[in-house]
Amino acid sequence: MTRDRWLLAPAVLAALLLNLLLVAAAALVARERPVDLPALNPVPVTLTTVRQPETAAETPPPEPPPPPPSEPPRPAFTPDLGLPSLGRPDPGAVKVALDPSLLSGRLPLGDFVFSQTDLDEPPRALARTTPPYPFKARQRGIEGFVEVKLLVKEDGSVGSVDIVRSEPPGVFDEAALQAVPHWTFTPGRIEGRAVPSWVITRVVFTMGDH
Repeated sequence: MTRDRWLLAPAVLAALLLNLLLVAAAALVARERPVDLPALNPVPVTLTTVRQPETAAETPPPEPPPPPPSEPPRPAFTPDLGLPSLGRPDPGAVKVALDPSLLSGRLPLGDFVFSQTDLDEPPRALARTTPPYPFKARQRGIEGFVEVKLLVKEDGSVGSVDIVRSEPPGVFDEAALQAVPHWTFTPGRIEGRAVPSWVITRVVFTMGDH
C-alpha cells in the first residue's frame, strides 16, 4: 500500500505543475487580449456663434425748424420822392452866377485864408503884448518858447491861435495864449488887397526880458 502511494506521488505533482502552467498561460493570454468595448454611435454636434446684439447708435434729436423770417418794419410814412424829369431842359431855367472879379482879371479871394508863401506882402507885427511869465517857471529859473499859428484878419487883428510846439511842453502855453490874441499886425496883401492869412511865429520866454 505504501509502495502504491509513492508511485502516485509523482503523477500528482506532474498534474499540479501542468495545472499551474495552464493557469499562468491563461492569465497571460487574458492580459494581452484587447478588451472589446461596445461601439457608440457618433452624435453630430453643430457649433453656432452667437453674436451680441448691436446697440443702435444714439442719434441726436432732430433740430427744430428755424423760425420764419420776420418782416422788416414798414415806415410809418412813405417819402414822396420826386422823379427826375426826362423832358428837355429849359435853357431859361439854368442860371450861372459869375464873380465880377473874373471879368476884371483880378483873383477872386472869397473866404480863403492864405499862407505866407501865397502873399505879395506878409503881415508885420505892430504891437505885441508881453505875455506874463509863469510864477513856477520863474522860481525854478526855467526859460523856453512857444511856437504858435495865428490867423491875421484883413484888418490886422488876430483871430484863432493854435499852439504848434512848445519847449518845455506845457510850461508857457497858457501865458502865450493869453497874450497873442491882443497883438496887432499889418494885414497880408495880394495884388494890393488885404487878405486873411496864417502866420507862424515864436513867443520866447527869457528871464532877462521880465
